Amino acid sequence: MYICSLKLIVLFMICILTRKPIIGHIVLIIVSFIFCVSCKNKTIIPDDTVSFDTIRVDETQPWENDDSKTGISCHLNIAFVYPSSYKDTVLLHKLQSEFIERTFSIKYAGLSPQQAVDSFKNQYITDFQGEKFSADDYDLGDENGFQYHLDLKNTITYNGNNLVSFLVETENFEGGAHGSHSAFGYVIDLNTADYVTEDSFAGTDYKKNLSEIIVQKIADANKVSDPKQLENMGYNSISDISPNGNFTIDEKGITYYFNEYDIASYFIGITKVFIPYDELKVFITDDSPIAPLVKL
Repeated sequence: MYICSLKLIVLFMICILTRKPIIGHIVLIIVSFIFCVSCKNKTIIPDDTVSFDTIRVDETQPWENDDSKTGISCHLNIAFVYPSSYKDTVLLHKLQSEFIERTFSIKYAGLSPQQAVDSFKNQYITDFQGEKFSADDYDLGDENGFQYHLDLKNTITYNGNNLVSFLVETENFEGGAHGSHSAFGYVIDLNTADYVTEDSFAGTDYKKNLSEIIVQKIADANKVSDPKQLENMGYNSISDISPNGNFTIDEKGITYYFNEYDIASYFIGITKVFIPYDELKVFITDDSPIAPLVKL
């Protein structure tokens, strides 16, 4: 906006110095004002952030060997958010590769985002078509038939201060009593292109420093005064619960994810533990990559 205002002043001075008619002065001022407004509304991407795009897949495929027309099929739903632009093109390609690897698998990491999605989709459908189903695999009384399904998505939890954090969530069903769910979080330091580790915000003794906080947060969420009571609610031994490297960040704090069976029975589901930065200040040093967030 400062540049636009400067241009406006320059144009006005030109009008005066060249002694143009007053109507010409007014026209030039109006045009300059319009130009300034357009400048103001232009989106400016800060240097410490990454731009993202999304590739979506929503596809259902019937089983090719379904001669009895039982309706066996698979459904694949993907929402893949990937880095699309950044000031450093070399780092951009590395980020894309890391997003692909963490969302799909390392076998797709060398591909472009679109190629990775297409290859993963084709492989999923090929694997499904190669399955052999029996009558026990589906309910003949169900008009929808038996259906494999995979929901796969990633979301950006933070993008700024030279940090990018994202969460990969999966819901998968391939028969049996129930499906499976998972959540995996990642934080990347754009200054080094490395993943942020726990010792950078909780010290070298991070397991000792964070274990008690995590257990207490879980106890508070379940409204029990004694964390030991969690063991009667489906959680494993409290002494075995510790930071697991599976976390994301946002403006307010750090969120840990403990997947099914990690620290509790299946019916507990995914356990999320949020720790605000205020409770981590004592561990965070000035050179920590997340130090700027503590001051927000």
